[in-house]
Amino acid sequence: MNKKYKRVFSINLQPGYRNYTVKDLQDLKGKKKLTQILVSNASEASAAEEAGIDLILAKPDENVPLIRKAASKTFMTVAIPFIKYSSKEKIVKKALELVELGADSIHCGSWNLNFMKYLNEFKIPFQGHAGLVPRRSTWIGGVRAFGKNSSEALKLLSDIKDIEDTGAWGVEVECVPEDILGEITKETKLLTLSIGSGKRSDVQFLFAEDILGCSSIDTPRHAKMYANFNKLNAEIQKERIKAFKKFASEVKNGTFPSKKHSIPIENKELNNFKKLLRSKKYN
Repeated sequence: MNKKYKRVFSINLQPGYRNYTVKDLQDLKGKKKLTQILVSNASEASAAEEAGIDLILAKPDENVPLIRKAASKTFMTVAIPFIKYSSKEKIVKKALELVELGADSIHCGSWNLNFMKYLNEFKIPFQGHAGLVPRRSTWIGGVRAFGKNSSEALKLLSDIKDIEDTGAWGVEVECVPEDILGEITKETKLLTLSIGSGKRSDVQFLFAEDILGCSSIDTPRHAKMYANFNKLNAEIQKERIKAFKKFASEVKNGTFPSKKHSIPIENKELNNFKKLLRSKKYN
């Protein structure tokens, strides 16, 4: 086994190997720049692990076990939207279900702080979310950068310290001035994960769909497209339609299936079958 992997028991007592434990991540704060990608499927997860991406994030859907299998050695966090759950007991129950599927950590997003404290009682690792938190955008006047003045920056620091007090290991910080996050990163024990908040963080985070150029929306200003899968997929779709049309045409003109695509039978057996049909003895 490659020395870069640590032997671990997952929270659900499955033996395996991981690139990082929570302690590793905490020990690396300020010492090494890490990467995190939100992946949506097994193919993206496998590619992330092969590429040496440090951390992956996944949505809590049917792809979680497939993603876990595809990137079995990469520290995986799964996000849970609080809006689907009405109590801390229900949301922690969902977290435990995801742990059973192999999650190493939970992304708490815009959870109630008390819910996060309750999760911490189970010693399940989790990360929070601060800055522009989309579900809370109405409280800051809409979808915009946050922390561009000193009072907002202090509020951001307060929010992050509150998350730190719940027992989180990290916090996603979205659309915050780079220099503000740089100062806050020095003031918190949490690993800061920047998305649209510059490079002075502990971790750089992006969505795979933005990196790959396969998003259904325009690439956000803070993201960078490293490939153009939408263009590739459009070309693949053209080839798909072309192939389907050719298939339909060959069926209609009788060129498909040809003899090589069909199962032959000896003339003797065919003639015997025809005799049986004529004699009606097959009944």
